[in-house]
Amino acid sequence: MRIIKMGNKLTVLFMFFSFMLSFNILFAQKDTVLLDFGSIGSSLPWNNLTNATNGQITGLINSQGYTTGISVLVDDSFNSINTAGTQTPDQSVGFPSSATSDSFFGNTLSFDNKTEPTGGLIFTGLNVQKKYTIIIFASRLASDNRETKYNIIGLTTTPLFLNPSSNTSVIVTDSMFPAADSTITIVVEKGPNNNNSYGFYYLGAMKLIYDHEPMFGSPALSLESPNGGELWQIGKTPSIIWSSTNINKVIIEYSVNQGANWITLDTLPAYLKEYPWTIPINPSVNCLVKISSDTLLDMSDAVFQIVDDTVTCPIVVLGSSTGYGAGASIPDSSWVNRYRKTIFQKNTRYSVINLSKGGYTTYHILPTGTTIPPGVNITIDTLRNISMALIYNPFAIIVNMPSNDAANNISVMQQLDNFSLLNATASLAGVKTWICTTQPRNFSDPSQIQIQMDVRDSIIAHYGSFAIDFWTGIADTNGFILSIYDNGDGIHLNDAGHKLLFEKVINKSIDTIDCNPILVPNSEVELMSDLPFLFPNPASDKLLINLAFSSFDGISITFYNNTGQIVQNFNLDNSNRKIDVSSFKQGFYFYTISRNDVLIYTGKQIILR
Repeated sequence: MRIIKMGNKLTVLFMFFSFMLSFNILFAQKDTVLLDFGSIGSSLPWNNLTNATNGQITGLINSQGYTTGISVLVDDSFNSINTAGTQTPDQSVGFPSSATSDSFFGNTLSFDNKTEPTGGLIFTGLNVQKKYTIIIFASRLASDNRETKYNIIGLTTTPLFLNPSSNTSVIVTDSMFPAADSTITIVVEKGPNNNNSYGFYYLGAMKLIYDHEPMFGSPALSLESPNGGELWQIGKTPSIIWSSTNINKVIIEYSVNQGANWITLDTLPAYLKEYPWTIPINPSVNCLVKISSDTLLDMSDAVFQIVDDTVTCPIVVLGSSTGYGAGASIPDSSWVNRYRKTIFQKNTRYSVINLSKGGYTTYHILPTGTTIPPGVNITIDTLRNISMALIYNPFAIIVNMPSNDAANNISVMQQLDNFSLLNATASLAGVKTWICTTQPRNFSDPSQIQIQMDVRDSIIAHYGSFAIDFWTGIADTNGFILSIYDNGDGIHLNDAGHKLLFEKVINKSIDTIDCNPILVPNSEVELMSDLPFLFPNPASDKLLINLAFSSFDGISITFYNNTGQIVQNFNLDNSNRKIDVSSFKQGFYFYTISRNDVLIYTGKQIILR
């Protein structure tokens, strides 16, 4: 059977096919490997192949979550990933919308400066004495004919043909023995009836079905997080994370008295490998997690804390496409999302807010109201700039502007002036700023590469420990991206490159810095209550002063706008604990509290109208 349409028109054929599958199952248990090709990703036990260029998965898992001895490799590059497949597949095809809505694609005529007339996979580790059934689905919302040919090459060769255009219910399938070297190769290309002008072809999802095999490897179980030292707040939702091999179910328990008593959380399929846990109202500094399956057991190496507080420590990322995640095969592989999850798992007080957007330069993120110099045709984005970053009340900002300034021929001095203004704006608000260096890019113009190198050197020299080196180890000697980190366009980094950036950021230990308000040591500042120094925040007209001074002599509060200009200064006295800000424009302001011109506190205030 080569082509099967699942639906009313071929109900009899479907019933026959279903009966034959059921008949076979009565006599031989089957194993199934599920494969999703694309960036969206399907939930386990699906295997997600997300790299269309040279992606691979070693030790595919089957639908029971057990590891197999089968591996898959993209041995012939596709162009990239399409995300315009059907989101409403016919249920009878047995593929979820997460698998049908995206796919690998290639093309016979140049598209995005690439021509990939064929794309291909190779399965290894197969049993030459077993026949393997391959079921393929692909979909692309379209009205033309994008027929795709799948050459299935094992002991024999079989061509299959499928038109993915707006497909919701058609699959193609074949069964064969592997080649003598235990492989089955699938070559994907344009079909003979394909009339698309680019010759697009697609590979969306696949099932590999074969007679049952014993588990490949011994059962293993290991708890990865929490593993000791974490601080998790009541009501937050970090994850219990484990690694496992050839285990069916796991039991998750926790203790708040160092293991004297255990509370069961859940029993889950082991292949999930992650359990989002909303932290209960059970504070303790002696918490442990235990995970078990039959005779296997592992628990936290040391205690962690469950705390009852609402402290938040936001870190804002300002950037362009690299910060946004371009080049990573899936969002979770981008450096920002890796960083967000890692620091949150360690301490739920810390969060990451990402304001990055592809194509942005240092001019896009300057403070609102900054005058752009003549000749620069760039508008500040007030929703993604330093002013908006400060609205989130961060304790730290990371600026990641890799190469778009050089691409727009913005000079070294212009870039450095912009970084200086960004840093000064944040510093005035009491916010620490880390500036990432430029990143390598495969510029054809040597002068642009020189701009990149000069800015890199200047950032490292000027910002010292507050510079993050995004160049060393990623750049070749000619200023290009090292091929092992290039996602294929000479601009963006692949998963391995993003992982290296993540490691460079995590090594700065920003998430270990106390994010509480900055007070001068031995300061006389005390609060009358648990409210902030000035409240309410946001405010519209009056601000109340929440300070327990015995005398307000010499005390002043100065407000600044987001470009560092003084808006108004208030000299306080014992008779009045209110400040009138009704004349302030709507926006975000910084304030300082001083006694006799000596700074004793910095804070932030939002004014609304």
